[in-house]
Amino acid sequence: MHFESLPPSYAPTGQPMWCTITEITDPVMEVQLHLSSHGIIGIKRFVNQSSVTFDVAPYLARRVRFKIPLAGSAVEIGSDRQLMLTLVAVSASERITSPTIIYRPAQDNEEPTALLTTLPTERLLAANEMDELTFLSGPPQPLQLVVTHRDGTISTSSFIIPGTGLFRFRLDAADYPDATRIVVDGSPTAVVGYTLTHPLEGGCRVAWHSSRGSLEQYTFPLVKAKRLTVEKERIDSDTGSEVVRCASRACIVLQSALESEEMMQGLKELLSAEQVWMLCDGVYEPMEVVNDELEILCDGLFTCFELTLCPTRKNGM
Repeated sequence: MHFESLPPSYAPTGQPMWCTITEITDPVMEVQLHLSSHGIIGIKRFVNQSSVTFDVAPYLARRVRFKIPLAGSAVEIGSDRQLMLTLVAVSASERITSPTIIYRPAQDNEEPTALLTTLPTERLLAANEMDELTFLSGPPQPLQLVVTHRDGTISTSSFIIPGTGLFRFRLDAADYPDATRIVVDGSPTAVVGYTLTHPLEGGCRVAWHSSRGSLEQYTFPLVKAKRLTVEKERIDSDTGSEVVRCASRACIVLQSALESEEMMQGLKELLSAEQVWMLCDGVYEPMEVVNDELEILCDGLFTCFELTLCPTRKNGM
């Protein structure tokens, strides 16, 4: 009994991941799926088969839970952006273990060295905001940070994305208080430019897990409305109806700026994103997008839309 084929490392969970085991001699064989930090996430049992082929992708769907680091090094391994899976095949007379394979929580395959983003590479960043870039790296890759200051001078800093894997690059505008423009130059893979702006009074920063396995962020300039929704649980008694439990959620309606079609394509993913956060008092709070559809308002070549967010947790009363 041995593993005839396994999916390649850094394959996306949104595509089938076929595994094949051959030369099975015992009548019953089971495959245990061990996910790092999760333990056994599934078991497949096969009876009276000499070879089997199966897809592990459905077991991995929705297993990644992103975290947003508010502090730390500029370049870090994206350990919360990947899944480490080991297969153990067991029969009455044999036990074999596969190499550990790393998978990405994304929809499509990528080039060995790529910037994983769904947003344009020209962006706005307020002086009190941070952004994050996710790289799928092959060999070690140099990054250069080019900062243009208010007095017209330019300074540079160099970083290295080490070796193969998923890495995130954190850019905190507060580290460059007199900057007017910052360019993250990862040539030839990608160049991302940021124009620094004043903080938006009343703006709301939102982050989400994108289809490419990256963490994207966008500041909605306008809070259009706030809504309090209340759910009541009632029971009927001899004296009438009585409320026995009550839970509330404070929801918020956000409106985007007028954006290009390229930016809108990335923002539309908010509607189906598995994880969404809103920056509240320096902390990213988990949120739920309650829209079932987006009404996109057009103004010439630019468009905008409204998004309703509610906390994932309800407040009991």
